[in-house]
Amino acid sequence: MSTTYKVLESDTDFLTAALTQSKVSVWYREEPDPEGHLMGYGGIVEGYTPDSIQIAGAHFVRERFEFRAYIK
Repeated sequence: MSTTYKVLESDTDFLTAALTQSKVSVWYREEPDPEGHLMGYGGIVEGYTPDSIQIAGAHFVRERFEFRAYIK
């Protein structure tokens, strides 16, 4: 059974992930790499701004990383 995920992009996505306590992983992607590289298994979204996302005490620049919320 494969795990599905949703790529978080908007403030609404991050708010929903925070409120539902969804586990979010952080991925670094360079073109043309379709999969990306896992940077951290992440955790719960603790905060977000237009520029960064805070997960597990670390801040990640929104435009440099992809954030994936896992759906059970």
